[in-house]
Amino acid sequence: MLPRIGFSEVIVNSNVSLDSVSRQYLLSVFSMQTRTWPEGQSIRVYILPPQQPEHRSFVKSELKLFPYQLVKIWDRSVFSGSGQSPMIVESEEEMLRKVSENKGAIGYLLKGIEEGDNVKALRIK
Repeated sequence: MLPRIGFSEVIVNSNVSLDSVSRQYLLSVFSMQTRTWPEGQSIRVYILPPQQPEHRSFVKSELKLFPYQLVKIWDRSVFSGSGQSPMIVESEEEMLRKVSENKGAIGYLLKGIEEGDNVKALRIK
C-alpha cells in the first residue's frame, strides 16, 4: 500500500479491547496522561522521532496540537517525576513490529495495515 501523506492511522495491539476512542482520549494517551486501558492493561506508547514530518503530521492532524506543545507536556511530566515520555522508533516498519509484539501498545502509521499483523486500527470519534 502506498503512503498517504497527511493521513494517519492509529494502531493498537490486537489485545486492546477498544475499537474507537474520542480525540480527547487519544490526546490523553499520547500525552502520557492516561497510562492504562479501561480493562487495566498498561499502555505502551510508540512514536516516530519528533523531528520527522510523519510525526509532525500525526500530532497536528490527529491530536490537534503543535509538536512542540506535546514535547512540553512530556517534559513537564518527566521532570516532575510523575511520568515518562513515549518510546521512539525509527521507522513505520519498526512501529508496526513494536505495536504487534507488545500487549497494550499504541502507535500510528501513515499507511494502512495488513491483516494478520497482530494489530488493529483504532477509530477516532
